[in-house]
Amino acid sequence: MKKSSIINLIVSLLVIFIITSFQEEHDNKVNIIWDAQIDYLQGKEFAQKGITGQGLRIAILDGGFPGTNTHPALKHLIDRKKILSTWNFVKNKENVFTGDSHGTAVLSCIAGILNGRPLGLAPDADFLLAVTETTGEPRSEELNWAKAVDWAIDHGANIIQSSLGYTYHRYFTFDLDGRHSIAAQAAARAARKGVLIVNCNGNEGQSKWQTVVTPADADSILSVGAIDIVTGLVAGFSSVGPTADKRIKPNVCAPGKVITLNPKGGIRIMEGTSFSAPLITGFAACTWQMNRSLPAQDIIKMIEKSGHLYPYFDYSHGFGIPQASRIINPIQDTCSGKIAITEINQDLFIHVWNSNLSTVSPRNEPYLYFKFSDTLGFVIKYGAYRMESEAPLVLSLSEYNKGIIFQCSFNGEIAEWKVQK
Repeated sequence: MKKSSIINLIVSLLVIFIITSFQEEHDNKVNIIWDAQIDYLQGKEFAQKGITGQGLRIAILDGGFPGTNTHPALKHLIDRKKILSTWNFVKNKENVFTGDSHGTAVLSCIAGILNGRPLGLAPDADFLLAVTETTGEPRSEELNWAKAVDWAIDHGANIIQSSLGYTYHRYFTFDLDGRHSIAAQAAARAARKGVLIVNCNGNEGQSKWQTVVTPADADSILSVGAIDIVTGLVAGFSSVGPTADKRIKPNVCAPGKVITLNPKGGIRIMEGTSFSAPLITGFAACTWQMNRSLPAQDIIKMIEKSGHLYPYFDYSHGFGIPQASRIINPIQDTCSGKIAITEINQDLFIHVWNSNLSTVSPRNEPYLYFKFSDTLGFVIKYGAYRMESEAPLVLSLSEYNKGIIFQCSFNGEIAEWKVQK
């Protein structure tokens, strides 16, 4: 064999090896993300009991749904006539299978099934699809959103899923009190009529805006933040709370990096609270299917109580990541003395007994979540610390006054301390 032929063969084999290695690495990454978006919420526990959102009607307000009527992962919705009604508020016609594919990705995180593998928790729900977004950020988008809410109510929606938000183009952060914006007013109106609204908390965590978007600031709705699937802690891009009037937002959180559908076929990796929210929408549909006689506000409370941090909360994680097991078998608040708190001079010592034991957190990470709150219950400062040994966590009290409340959560245990200095 000629030398040139040998070189060509080696190069060809090397290329094949690199391509194969790259594909294996990509496939592993996809599988990790795909597993996380279901497992963090314990979605398989719903599925094993046949809880799949059956009987719930979900309206999705978004920018477009191209590929929804052709992608094999959503074929079950088309074949079983699960898409009950559509309306394009931008073009004033029924066709929604065009425009921005964001809506298709959101829908897939609720109802997609590819090769028998679910991307969301409610593949058997019924759907109403509405296009409200256009290019840019004109005021008409928010007006469309409000119109779509009324349309969804008129069409019998139980849940309205919205991965949209409006910020500095029309509002200041102090406007986000749940009553000021057009969208928040429409959301509150829907809540009063018994509809459960799920809205993303926003992706402004690393921007100058930083805080919650509207209508996520609305009262009586579920606002959803994003967590990093590697750490289980808040994702850097996720907007934080509270609202301008100091209410808890987000209410809960879910994975912020997910597998969604590519409208042209196949799948893709996407991230944002836009996809945390539909994961919780599917969770809400399953929760309501199990408790069909309850009103929407009770379902919201159940979902909050199922959070892995509940009754602890902060302004990044809310009450934590909802757990299907806590919906199926509700648990009681726990406080068995596994956390010891001592105040010495200007420091607070937090000692977690048996911190090396397996935890009940969604990813078995031994995080101690902590916060300082004023006498009115408003959080002043909060954080999370990984307890890698039984050595105590030491926090300085130099900046806090007497009477400030310290609270922490670890492995389902809650402990409190009132600053004595």
